[in-house]
Amino acid sequence: MCIMKIDLQKETKMMYRNVWIALVDIQAKEGKKFNDLIELDGETSEEYLGAWGNILVISDRINEVPYIIEKGLDELDMKVRFIQTIENVGYLVEYDEISKEVIEDVNWLLSTEYVFKISDKLFTYLE
Repeated sequence: MCIMKIDLQKETKMMYRNVWIALVDIQAKEGKKFNDLIELDGETSEEYLGAWGNILVISDRINEVPYIIEKGLDELDMKVRFIQTIENVGYLVEYDEISKEVIEDVNWLLSTEYVFKISDKLFTYLE
């Protein structure tokens, strides 16, 4: 039984080994309003400056991840303010440190030709 568990962990780790998750501080590009670039729950009178969010990236190399994030956000009229962390999804799955919702996003991303996805929800901030 222990051998089966090890084999499943190895298979899972291999499946997700080229997927990374980054915690990124995102803002609108110059001349854009952040509120106009995101889906808001209901109406708000607050003008958000930016948000923290998880971004999924498919890449063979971790050092390519920041570049892919910048290019992906640029297409959405957004920019990187700061990258807090970049972690390997295979590792997080192996040690059960990632939510089922994010794994669903990872599986969706792997089933497409995309290499970038904002996952889960954005945590907006005012200042």
